[in-house]
Amino acid sequence: MSSFQRAAGEQGRQFAEQCDLLLEQSGFRLGGRVRLRDLGVEIDREAVSPSGRTVWFEYKGSVQGTRPGLLRTDTVKKAVANGALLAALPEHPPFILLTSHVPTRGGALAMLSTAEALGYFGEVICIYDPVEAARLRQL
Repeated sequence: MSSFQRAAGEQGRQFAEQCDLLLEQSGFRLGGRVRLRDLGVEIDREAVSPSGRTVWFEYKGSVQGTRPGLLRTDTVKKAVANGALLAALPEHPPFILLTSHVPTRGGALAMLSTAEALGYFGEVICIYDPVEAARLRQL
């Protein structure tokens, strides 16, 4: 494994820890990963909101890098694909995307906006934006 891959893996773990901490501080009870083998989708974290609602979270972020979070189109495509596949289920918990960075222009923004309009995500939340992170308390 290259040093780049090791560093990326470590940054992903650090971001996941930050997401978990934010969810706990927002009153969520954390569960584990969810594997939907029939769809080929793996949910990063299932959690129960303070209101008792089950929610599925996907984590897309990093604390470093030149294009972290959803700034890379390939990262957005992975999240959109998961949301589209989940849309095939008759029912499922809200699917929330937690990220470190949200695109403001270009192809990544276009893909993300289209997926949101199609209802693939319940929310897209930048965990480093206090206003956006506060929306977690409303789930």
